[in-house]
Parts: sequence; structure tokens; C-alpha cells
Amino acid sequence: MTSLVVIVLFGLFIIFIAAKTKTTDTEIIVGQKRDIKEIGERIQNVLDTEKTEKKLERKLKNVAVEASKLYKDHRFKQSEKKFLSIIKEDHKNVKAYHGLGLIYLEQKEYSGASQAFEKICELSPTNDAAFNNLGLAYFNIGKYEEAVKAYERSVALNNKVAHRFINLALAAEKTGNLKKQVEALGKAADLDPKNIEYLERWGDAAQKAEDKGTAKKALQKIIEIEPANLEAQRSLARLQ
Repeated sequence: MTSLVVIVLFGLFIIFIAAKTKTTDTEIIVGQKRDIKEIGERIQNVLDTEKTEKKLERKLKNVAVEASKLYKDHRFKQSEKKFLSIIKEDHKNVKAYHGLGLIYLEQKEYSGASQAFEKICELSPTNDAAFNNLGLAYFNIGKYEEAVKAYERSVALNNKVAHRFINLALAAEKTGNLKKQVEALGKAADLDPKNIEYLERWGDAAQKAEDKGTAKKALQKIIEIEPANLEAQRSLARLQ
């Protein structure tokens, strides 16, 4: 739209000058008419381009709706074809890559999923959900270091989702980074403080990391929620 406005304003300026000029120089008048005609053609070209783009946009939206419906119906192959047809027309369509990524995750085609989510992260570097899904894909093909980085990026963009810290902890454990694992589990427990599973994981990881202070803290929180939890009481007693 900016280019169209500039062209229109310039065209009006030329017309204004042509109307004001008192010269009888035929060459100047002809030149002005040629300029006005050229500007008119350029305006029309911009309008035609915008019309074509809007038509394509409407078409792709309709295809995306069809693809999403097929995905919800678990008709993954048909849905995949629809999303791929969108990308063929618009190779920067984030929603289409997202659809493909989810399909590949559902079908456990993790290599394809990683490629789809890599593209989303490239096109939309603040998309925290895409980085989480990328981490999931990496984790399932054994790229644990890459999974850690993807999860770290996800929680850096959005640190309010507890299960993403659990994902980070699982990937960190695979890399042997017990400190990072304990820290991530602690974040998950902070976000969901009554989740016994998170607290137990946190306490177990802290004990493996020989972090007695953190292990005690996790066990004490478990006992606060479940005073009759004998296993937590015994574990705490051993650490005293």
C-alpha cells in the first residue's frame, strides 16, 4: 500500500504541474502526458498485484481450514497434502509449517517434525511453543544437546508453563547435566507447587546431584501437602 500511495501522490503532482504550466513547448507537454500515462499504468499494476495477492490469501486460508479439519479427523495424509500445497504457494506460511509439524509429531516422524519446527523458529523467532515442539522432536531423535537449547529458548520466551521445564529437565538429564536438571525441576515445582509428581522428581534429582539442601526442601514440601507420606518422611530423616 505504501508504494501505491507514493505513486498516486507523484501522479497528482505531475498533473498539477501540467495544469499550471503556461509553456507551449510541445515536447514538454508530450513528456508530461507520457509520464502521466506511465504513472497510471504503474498504479494499475499495483492494484492488480494487490488483487491477486488478496485472492491467493483467501484461497490459502480456505485450504488451511480444510487441512485443519482433516487433522482433527486424524486424516493425516490428506491434511499433510493440504499444508504442503499451501507452502508451495507461500513458503513463509507459519501456520502451514505448524500443521505439518503437528502431523509429524502425531505420526512419530520426528525428523520431519524437527524440520517443520526449525522453519517456524526461523520465520518466527519469538514463537515459544514452536521452540518447545522443536525440543520434543530433537529429544525423540536423540539430539539431546539440541533439545536442551530449544527448550531453554522456549522457557526464556515464556517462563510460565511448568511442563516445559519438565521437558528441559528430561533433556538435561540425558546430557548428564544434573545441575540444570535440578534447576529446571525446581522451576516446574514453583509454577505448580502442589504437584506431587514434580516435587518427587525434583527431590530425586537433587539427591542424585548430591544437593542435600534442595532435596530436603522438596521433601518438606511433599510432607506439607501429604503429611502421611511415609516414604517422604523416611527420605527426609535419612538426609537430616
